Parts: sequence; structure tokens; C-alpha cells
Amino acid sequence: MRIGITSDIHTDFSPSNHQIVNHLVDVVKHADLDVLIICGDISPNIYTFTQTLSSFHDIKCEKLFVAGNHDIWISGNNDRITSNHKYSLITKICEEVGFHHLGDSPFIAGKVGFCGTIGWYDYTYKSDKYTISDSSYEKKAYQGNVWNDVNFAKWKLSDQEVSARFEADLQTQINNVKDKVSRIIVAIHHVPFRECVKYRNELPWDFFSAFMGSYGLGRICFNELLVTHALFGHTHLGVFQEISPKKYTDLARPNIQAVCSPIGYLTNPPDDLHQYAKKMLRIIDLPD
Repeated sequence: MRIGITSDIHTDFSPSNHQIVNHLVDVVKHADLDVLIICGDISPNIYTFTQTLSSFHDIKCEKLFVAGNHDIWISGNNDRITSNHKYSLITKICEEVGFHHLGDSPFIAGKVGFCGTIGWYDYTYKSDKYTISDSSYEKKAYQGNVWNDVNFAKWKLSDQEVSARFEADLQTQINNVKDKVSRIIVAIHHVPFRECVKYRNELPWDFFSAFMGSYGLGRICFNELLVTHALFGHTHLGVFQEISPKKYTDLARPNIQAVCSPIGYLTNPPDDLHQYAKKMLRIIDLPD
């Protein structure tokens, strides 16, 4: 099985982010994939989000998506509309344009199960180097720098409650497929392993590392022996790294391959967008 992974297209961030979509579609068309997985962060704008996923309509492989934090952002002051509503709408849009939203339900292709969630953060990735209160993390602001989930992610729950909700969703999906498959691939937007979070030993960078993901996501992956790969986005840093189970479980089990291949913010775009799109579609070939 040939799987292509990318994330963090951020279509409306810059002209280059918008332009790279067609290049990415072309790269996918020629990659001979069985499964395409996009690990979140296309756009907070529903029209842009829909148009971006619709660009892949001629792709004949299975197409899977997990929402990112930007995708569930809500603008305006209407308290009746929440990120839960947006999350449900994403499932409907995916159905309409030929994608399967893994955040809603798992997917099985042959003997491979795909389980997914947006994930979230509970500050378990905060740096140990600094003494910063949880109330500061809750405000998501440090020395004038702001993590914009505080303004646009409207779950009406604490970050810890949101994180626990999506960890539970992932566990339920794994439980539902594990007796039907020989391998499980997990796709998450937020980062499932602390080892994949880059700390610089400087602020404010390390402050915002607390919003990368949660330890519980990795623990769930390692507690199921069938999970071989964890795919994710969010960090905007490419990752292809084997993660040891030692910090997550007492089970004697193999490592998990962690993969992140984001487009990211193209503030200073590469000279050749097509080659960059080709580079950022990470391909994994699984044995039959």
C-alpha cells in the first residue's frame, strides 16, 4: 500500500500557499497512491477550505483528512456557533468533496485501519526549563505574543477537557478497528510525541511549545501493538523519526514511525513551488 502524507497547506495565508495547491494536486496525480492523507490546517474560511479539498476531486485514490486547529476557528462574536459545529461541518464537507474525515470515524482499506483525530494540547509539552503558571498558558499570551486559538478556537471547554475528549475519540476508534485489521495508521493534527517538539531554550518560542500536542496521544498509540505509524501536522517542521515506546508504555513492542510533512507558511516561498510540493508529499510504502 502506497500512502501519501502532507499537512498545513494554509491556502489563504499567502499567494504562494494558494498557488501550491494545484502543484500538490499534480504531484498526487502522478504518485500512484492508494491513500492520500492530509493532516489538517487548510483554512478557517469555509469557502476556501471547501475549494481546496475540491481541487483533489480527480484523484482516484482513497482520500482521508483530519481537521487542524485553524480549520475549526470561529470568527465573529456569535456565541451560538462553536468549534464543535465547525468540526461537524467539516465532516459534511469532506463527504461532499470525496474525502473521509477521520475525526468523525475510522477508515479501513484492505487490512489497514486508519484512525484519526484533531487532537489538542493539555500543557504536558510545556518546557521544564521555566516556571510559568498554567494560568499563563490558559491565556495563551507571553510578552505580547499570542497563540490565536485563544481568540478563535471556541470549544467552551478547558484545553485539558478538549484534549481528553479527542484522546478518548482516538482510543474508541482504535478499539473499533483493531479486531478487523493487521495494522493501524494513526493520523492526528497535533503532535503525538514530545520527542517531535522542537525546543530552543529561549522564550517566547518554548512557551508556545506547550500548544503542540499532548502526551496522552502518544501513550494511546503505543498501548496498541497494531499501531505502526503516527502521522501529524501542526508543527510546520518536517519529521521522519522512529519513536521508542520507553516513555509511553511498559509493553515490549516495536518503535512507531512518526511522520510530519507540512507545507507551512510560505512567507519566503521556494523558487520552484512544484518541486517543493513534491518534496512535502511524503510517501510511505507499506508491505502487502
